[in-house]
Amino acid sequence: MQLWRMTTSILWPNTQFKLSVADATLFPDSALPQMAVAGHSNVGKSSLLNTLFGRKGLVKTSKNPGCTRLLNVFEVDAQLMVVDLPGYGYARAPKVEKKRWAQLIEGYLQSPKAAQLVLLLLDFRHGPKDSDLQMIEWLNEADIHWIAVATKADKLAGNAKRKRIQEMTHALGIPPLLTSSLKNQGMDELRNIIINEIFNDDD
Repeated sequence: MQLWRMTTSILWPNTQFKLSVADATLFPDSALPQMAVAGHSNVGKSSLLNTLFGRKGLVKTSKNPGCTRLLNVFEVDAQLMVVDLPGYGYARAPKVEKKRWAQLIEGYLQSPKAAQLVLLLLDFRHGPKDSDLQMIEWLNEADIHWIAVATKADKLAGNAKRKRIQEMTHALGIPPLLTSSLKNQGMDELRNIIINEIFNDDD
């Protein structure tokens, strides 16, 4: 097992919502490193961010998929910018709306202000969908560093859990980090990985 070294101290609950951006070209200038969070529209992005930050209700959750339609920007302890990207793959959204979301995501990730790291959230119950694999292909082609984070990992156990881990590892080429917002599973490891990837990327 790889040991993640943490040399930067971040107080995760000291996270503040900064602003929402409807146009990637209007993204604010900042000297802080950036991390983006991407995933399918019902993958549990808001719940994971609230648990990651240790701030219940900071990121608005909804039972209806496709509610994140802007670039929502958070500042963590004045040391890190976290960008919550619009969810993709929501089948019921109008085509023009889905196209706008895709342009917003790509516009941000292709900009000079883009994130150094993308957390790609995947629903552990279902494994990666076609839209997830398309996002991975796009990130790889754009040479954007990403890590796979499996959400809702508490929903499977025993043989079903082991089988899903094998399936996801085969599909992704790397094992996903298992997390559960409900059980607070994997959150300390995720925080350490983020710090290591962003602040110790020269090692």
